[in-house]
Amino acid sequence: MCLNTHIQAEADFARWQLEVGQGKHTDQQSNISLPAHFKCRENTVDSLIDSIYPGISTPHPPQYFADCTILSSLNSDVDSLNKKALERFPGPVQVFYGADSIPTSEQSGGKDPMLNYPVEYLNEINCSGLPLAKLEVKVGCPVMILRNLDPANGVCNSSRGILTRYRHRVLEVGADYWGP
Repeated sequence: MCLNTHIQAEADFARWQLEVGQGKHTDQQSNISLPAHFKCRENTVDSLIDSIYPGISTPHPPQYFADCTILSSLNSDVDSLNKKALERFPGPVQVFYGADSIPTSEQSGGKDPMLNYPVEYLNEINCSGLPLAKLEVKVGCPVMILRNLDPANGVCNSSRGILTRYRHRVLEVGADYWGP
């Protein structure tokens, strides 16, 4: 995390984080007491999205999504948050499916039964660094590149941008990347 400590609000946040690390702002059960301005109006995912990304359904410059991020420790929670946020974007959802088979030339002639994984199992794998079996997007939503596609031009692993349009097998991401 990179904080600009010349901005008073960010300096205060950095100080608060250090104090939490030193055991301050916690009770006997190690619950952390949050300042009032850290809290959402309601304890719901919708309220969280509204607090972090106000007006998410209207067009914004790419920097809009770089300024704030919702973090989660579980991939399943990330998928749920992404789905809820994607519902807020206008327009139809476009679904892209990943490849879910191994070419026969790579299956050692079909002699190794360990390489015959059911498609359902392959589609359930959800771990960091691997693309999803089913990607749902809308024009205007942020996307992250998971492979080094064109490092010389900044299109590499962890680069992020805004989806500007899509075709049957191609996603076009805005040229204004907001960093790895």
